[in-house]
This record gives sequence, structure tokens and C-alpha cells, in this order.
Amino acid sequence: MQLVLISGMSGSGKSVALNVLEDAGYFCVDNLPALLLASLVEQLKHENHERVAVAVDMRSGASIAALPAELRSIEASGIAMRFIFCDARDEVLIQRFSETRRRHPLAAGNTTLAEAIALEREALETLSMMGHHIDTSHLRANALRAFVKDFVALDERQGLTLLFESFGF
Repeated sequence: MQLVLISGMSGSGKSVALNVLEDAGYFCVDNLPALLLASLVEQLKHENHERVAVAVDMRSGASIAALPAELRSIEASGIAMRFIFCDARDEVLIQRFSETRRRHPLAAGNTTLAEAIALEREALETLSMMGHHIDTSHLRANALRAFVKDFVALDERQGLTLLFESFGF
């Protein structure tokens, strides 16, 4: 089984990365609580899923702290795993949340967006060092898609592809 784990800051492009993998035929799960990762991987392994992608982030709450132990458990079981950690500068994340008008998962009560981002960054500090860290601050969605494809060595070509282009005056 080939497992791709995606985590990172809210608003940093995790959904874009997961969608690329889904389009490539991966079995994808978004917003999985970290404590369920090992059991999900084991279940999908028994169901003979060859390629699996899972997004785990702050939406799952405090269980994110258990993710490093879950990753060690999965690696010990011999499953090939790649880990992408998406990040962006605070001002870029604030701009993205303002544009989409979505609520940050940690923004509750009197917590400002900047404070919620700081809390999330602190909670994910250990994880950010474990995965392949990618800063999406200056990346457009297409560039992130291309990066994810290259990172997991996706080959979308299923044979010979010919492109003919013709024009006339």
C-alpha cells in the first residue's frame, strides 16, 4: 500500500493537494481524526486499496497531538508513506480566509483570525518538521497541483498521447 498523508495550516492548500490525488485514483479521506489513522490504514490494507491519501489537520481538534505516534506506528508496520505539510505565511492565510469568507477552525468567541492562526501554528509545530514542508504563500493552485503530482510520482499518461495543432492564414 502507498499512503500519502497531507497536513498543514488551514487555508494552505491541503484540499487542492487531496483533490489532485483523488483525480489520480487514490482513495481519499479528508478531516480524519488522528487517532483513527492507523485503524483506517489497516482496514484499507485488508480491502486491498493500493493508493490511499488522508488529510489530517486542526479540524479534528486536540487529537492532532497523537499524529506523530500514529505515524511511527504506520511506519513500523512497513507501509510506504509520504507526508506533505502545507504551510503559508500568516498574512497570506489571513488574506485567503478573507477572500473565501470561511471561518478558521480555531476562531471561536473573541479569538481573532490572527490569534487562531498563531494557535494553530503552535499546535502543528512538531508535525511541520516531520513532513515534506511546502510553503504555498506564492504558489498558485496549478503550481501546487504540479508539485503534488511530482512529489508522489504520479504518471497520468496511460499510453501514447499525441497532440496535433493546426492553424491557417
